[in-house]
Amino acid sequence: MTLDMKVLLEEGKKGCLSEATIESVRQEIIGAMAGIKRKGMDKMLKYMESSDFYRAPASTKFHGNYEGGLAAHSYLVYHEFDELLARHGSGLASESRIIAGICHDFCKIGIYRKNEIKKGRGKGQSGARPYYFDDEFPIGHGEKSLWIAGRYIEPTEKEALLIRWHMGGYDKNYEINEPMIKQKCPELVLLQSADRIVSGWHNV
Repeated sequence: MTLDMKVLLEEGKKGCLSEATIESVRQEIIGAMAGIKRKGMDKMLKYMESSDFYRAPASTKFHGNYEGGLAAHSYLVYHEFDELLARHGSGLASESRIIAGICHDFCKIGIYRKNEIKKGRGKGQSGARPYYFDDEFPIGHGEKSLWIAGRYIEPTEKEALLIRWHMGGYDKNYEINEPMIKQKCPELVLLQSADRIVSGWHNV
């Protein structure tokens, strides 16, 4: 099943992904990551399959707050990141582009619960939103994504920096570390840009 990017973006803007699109995104991600010959990648793929990664939303009220939003967002960030790197002549390895793009929001796996909406009111702290936030292991956004990925594979230095700091200035610890981060991983600004384009412009 081939992923139709135009359909994905159109459905994303409407706030509802079809079953066919969700499955196409899943197949694209599996295809990209299965090509990485690194110890533990098979176990990471099994983890993604057994978790709600392919079904979870990307947020409760912002971008991708619908079923399949997390996987769609992750795939599109990888795709946009890859294009930006090519446009600016980066030599970052293909597998690092995939890992950083797909894994950057692993922290969102298993933290969103479906709301029971009755007469405009729901459970949790989310009012009438379709999902509410419930993180049972809150160790930080980029930190948790990197921790989860690191349970299965050994990220390279650049992959670690990309995943850990993809939130940029939204992370209160970023500014003090910014000069060293940019020196060691100039590609980070392009991942941050890809993330903003996908979430802000495409609403996925």
